[in-house]
Amino acid sequence: MSAEVDALPDMLARLKLTAMRDRLDGLLDEAARGDLSLRETLALLCRAEVSHREERRIQMGTGIAKFPHQRTLEAFDFAAQPSLDAKQVRDLAACRWVANGDALLIQGPPGVGKSHVSIATPVPRPRGSCLEHLGADQTK
Repeated sequence: MSAEVDALPDMLARLKLTAMRDRLDGLLDEAARGDLSLRETLALLCRAEVSHREERRIQMGTGIAKFPHQRTLEAFDFAAQPSLDAKQVRDLAACRWVANGDALLIQGPPGVGKSHVSIATPVPRPRGSCLEHLGADQTK
């Protein structure tokens, strides 16, 4: 059995479960401290792998998009730009317009935050985000 336990990191690497492999000892210690069942421990390990893959997907997506800089709507100063309706911008960030097949045109004079809002809107978020609405065939 010891040989199988020693081979576990290699098996996880072959299965491409690299986050699970890299954090295995820490996660198993956490499971032991929490007195988790086998099923709960497996869920903990899988959650770590899924979280790692989601983070990597976000990094790849933003890298491929070649945004000139990272921006978020949370960092946008709506008070400094009172002509911009914060509620409307947040509603657009929900990306229902993508799901409906609509186009979005952001226009206005220089310095009102068009670039900030347009970069921040497609930033990948958890399930239900803009990128979730875009199918693989639409992102090519």
